[in-house]
Amino acid sequence: MFVEVDVEPGPASEDGVSLRFKQIDELREVSEVDYETLDGVSGRFAVLGCDAGEQTIPARAAHVEDSSDGVVWLVVGGSHGLLLRHPGGATAREPYLVLSRTAHVR
Repeated sequence: MFVEVDVEPGPASEDGVSLRFKQIDELREVSEVDYETLDGVSGRFAVLGCDAGEQTIPARAAHVEDSSDGVVWLVVGGSHGLLLRHPGGATAREPYLVLSRTAHVR
């Protein structure tokens, strides 16, 4: 079983992304992750998936196999990736997230 990451060109990825990860467990809805922006804002971020037209949907996560890190969390959203919001107001866009197995993903 695999998790497909297919993100169209847009705000989360200029050129789009198409990847596949070997899935270890079932995808489940998540609403919060540990994250650090390129500007150095870190902490717990609310995470949502984004589809075309910037419609938000629940983000989903599963443990997957990563060729360099072993088993990790993969967090995926919609056709336009993920929207991350920090309680302090910072926002970020990512096509997907690969996080340590020990990262906070809830």
